[in-house]
Amino acid sequence: MLDSTESGHGGVLLVSGAVASGKTALLRAFGTRVTSRGALYLQATASGAEADLPLGVMGQLLLGAGLPGADARRATQLVRRAADAARPQRVAGERPAMVLDGIPELCGLLLEKSRERPLVLSIDDVQHADEDSLECLLYLSRRLAVSRILVVLGENSDFLAGNTRLRVDLLRLPGCRNIRLGPLQRSGVAEMISAFGEPGWGTRKLVPALLHMSGGSPLLTRALIEDHRAAGAAVTASADPVPGESFVRAVATCLYRSDLATRRTAWALAVAGPDMSLAELMEVLGTSRESLLRSLRALNEAGLLDAGWYRHEAGRAAVLRSLEPADRARVEARCARVLHEHGASASVVVRHLIAAETVDAPWARRTLIEAAERALADDEVDLALTCLRIARDTSTDVHQSLEIRAALTRALWRVNPAGVAQHLPELTAAALDGRLDARHADALVGHLLWFGRPERALDVLCAVERQGAAQPGRTGTGTPHRHDCPRLWLTYAYPGLAVPDCTPPGGTPEHTTAQDTTPQHAAALARSPHQRAASLVKSLLDGPGKDVVVRAEQILQSTRLDDDTVTALLVAVDSLVLADHLEAAAFWCETLLNEAAERRAPLWQALLSAARARIELRAGALGTARKLARSALTLVPADGWGVAVAAPVATALFTGTLMGRLDEAAAQLAVPVPDSAFQTTDGLLYLRARGHYFLAAGRPYAALDDFLTCGDLMRRRRFDLPALVPWRTDAAEAHLSLGDCERARALAEEQLALTGGRNGWVRAVSLRVLAGTLKAAHRPPLLDEAVEILRDRGHRVELVRALAESARTQR
Repeated sequence: MLDSTESGHGGVLLVSGAVASGKTALLRAFGTRVTSRGALYLQATASGAEADLPLGVMGQLLLGAGLPGADARRATQLVRRAADAARPQRVAGERPAMVLDGIPELCGLLLEKSRERPLVLSIDDVQHADEDSLECLLYLSRRLAVSRILVVLGENSDFLAGNTRLRVDLLRLPGCRNIRLGPLQRSGVAEMISAFGEPGWGTRKLVPALLHMSGGSPLLTRALIEDHRAAGAAVTASADPVPGESFVRAVATCLYRSDLATRRTAWALAVAGPDMSLAELMEVLGTSRESLLRSLRALNEAGLLDAGWYRHEAGRAAVLRSLEPADRARVEARCARVLHEHGASASVVVRHLIAAETVDAPWARRTLIEAAERALADDEVDLALTCLRIARDTSTDVHQSLEIRAALTRALWRVNPAGVAQHLPELTAAALDGRLDARHADALVGHLLWFGRPERALDVLCAVERQGAAQPGRTGTGTPHRHDCPRLWLTYAYPGLAVPDCTPPGGTPEHTTAQDTTPQHAAALARSPHQRAASLVKSLLDGPGKDVVVRAEQILQSTRLDDDTVTALLVAVDSLVLADHLEAAAFWCETLLNEAAERRAPLWQALLSAARARIELRAGALGTARKLARSALTLVPADGWGVAVAAPVATALFTGTLMGRLDEAAAQLAVPVPDSAFQTTDGLLYLRARGHYFLAAGRPYAALDDFLTCGDLMRRRRFDLPALVPWRTDAAEAHLSLGDCERARALAEEQLALTGGRNGWVRAVSLRVLAGTLKAAHRPPLLDEAVEILRDRGHRVELVRALAESARTQR
């Protein structure tokens, strides 16, 4: 076309293509060639910001062309007069006479210049050109057949709808041609690597990777090459390009050189995600199907999308970065509303509600609450907390706010029990007033017990049980809610605590209603892990037998770990320990601990670590017990443990004592243990551990006081279980230190008679201590039996102590 123009036959070349497809680079390269051949090259770039500036594009062409003085002055006068005449408000469809007269003069000036030498007019982004300049171009194009003027126009094909007249009028002219730039192919990408990459870069793997990520867009391809070079991926042929800041800027350029509809589609698609349907996306955008499809085609052609979705997550991220936070929040809110109206699940809708931050609508709060329940069941506690906090901050309904606070407390409990304490007064008041549902009341009872408020827990339990008996359908299931879990915790953690009959006068206990007395219901109760665990506790008090082991393992095999069952599972593990089946207890505790870690539940991990530490302490693996106890206190800091802090502290204190690290053990005494902890089984373990520390530190009177306190508490609560705390032999050892062999012997014999042969560990300890009260000649039979039991059961520390005592006896 340039050759033809030089010979006197001008024309128009319309270069079309997607955004950033290389049109500008092509026009610039052509301009360099034009200039090298002696033609006059006049260049302009239209802008949407100047679309209302009369003759703005023609002014760029003529006033920046470096015309000789007289021509420049003439061009300036013509452009300014015509522009000034066009500025006032015009009657629709009409142009001022000055503009109409000025267009022939401007074009005449260009035609005159073309007689001196060939003239090439280049206008990039012509879709943004002002109307007067377009009229001028059309006027000139109709007179190019016998001129030496070539008009080259770069057009973004995204804007075809706005350039219909220009294209129709131009393309029907005999001297007009249209070329469309497509995406780069493999050879084009390889050439760009050679031009802009580093020497030695391989192309065999890099070319297809770049082509896939850029869609053949020259702008995106070069940006990826720049990021690849910046990442230091020099001569590795196998290194995949990693999108960086150059890619982000290139994506932003693509967006802002596209029309508004295309930009809005890119933003909405990035926010909505790949699973939103076309119909839903149309609603989010509030646009027609045709408009949406056009925008999607434009984004595909620009190299950002492939089959309607982003080619690379980095592209989506870059699009989202270009969206202002407030605008994104609005798009997220629209996505949430549309998805909700189309019946999407709460877990899908909530992602957008969270990003929208505030959607003040009843359906949104219900969705957040439902999604939080689902997230908690799926072990996504952070997501559950986020949902509930947003719901809480937007709720104005008192009852719903209470429900949200209760749910928030249950979710928070799993990861940060210390944060629950602040909510307890309000929830307790609500439970006593009958405003808290049964499920949340169960959790509340457990939390009150955890923080050492058993009396208040009993008040709440009785209140909700009375209400449940009076209103058996209040849970929404038609049957009363059972409070097995909090009752189990009361029985096991606070042994001996009087649990009153909460049945209202003349009423039926809620857990034995007439409608629940069928054989099927009785069988269901028997299968409840809490009921079976409660039965285990009773069996332990009667004296653990083989059936305890079987029943404990049945619970462990058939019960899934969750917030409601963790207590029953811990009871089952502890039952195996008390039945002297340490190997089985260690196996199940380790299994549960691994599951808790996989499910990212710090409280479960801490409870199970503390239980595992007790098992290792009983087995004599002191280093492991010490490590596990410390881990438990790291997973949940001491202020989050409530009364249960006594358990891991007791293990750490005891292991330090047995390992001879008395300073380390003494440091554990500085950890605050609530007074109410001594109403619990964990408090008994703490008293025993502290007593042994005092004994090792040469304070036998203080030790004896702790041991006897244990005994007094256990007998008063009718929980005198030597397999848990053998306080009699502990006290006997203190008496031996004080030289009171008679009292020591009486206590050891009492414990031996109480235990019989049911627990090997207790019997062996009792035999060793009893031997210490006898003359040397009478000790060997007792010590030999103790050694045999301990060696068979794997109690390493007690075995060492028994062997040492036996060796001393033989000297």
